[in-house]
Amino acid sequence: MQKNPPVVWMALLLAPLVAGCGSGWVLDYGEPAAQFLATDLASGGATFVGEKVTVKGIVSEIDTFDAGSAWIHLQGGIRCDLGDFATMAEGYEVGETAFVDGVLERCEEGNILLSPAVLRDPEALFSPR
Repeated sequence: MQKNPPVVWMALLLAPLVAGCGSGWVLDYGEPAAQFLATDLASGGATFVGEKVTVKGIVSEIDTFDAGSAWIHLQGGIRCDLGDFATMAEGYEVGETAFVDGVLERCEEGNILLSPAVLRDPEALFSPR
């Protein structure tokens, strides 16, 4: 019986991870297409729908009541879906400044959605439009 080369095993192990991630993997790699202050996202973000963006804003609400569905809301109607990362959301308090990387799913005044999203290091380079 012939053994499978390590490359085959690696591909078999990684295939379910890549196939099941949807757009979430976009958050782990590459630079954001644009960076915005929360106050400017509604007016300048529409052309970036479907792309990874960074938003800096003031936390207005933290919602971790539903297991597996953590949310941080930024002022200006920006909702950030953190998925299973409740601990990440609970690390902030209302009124604090947060930096969020996420795929911009919807960008309408008062109704902006970053999904999926993760909180990013506030020390990382940030150059808003």
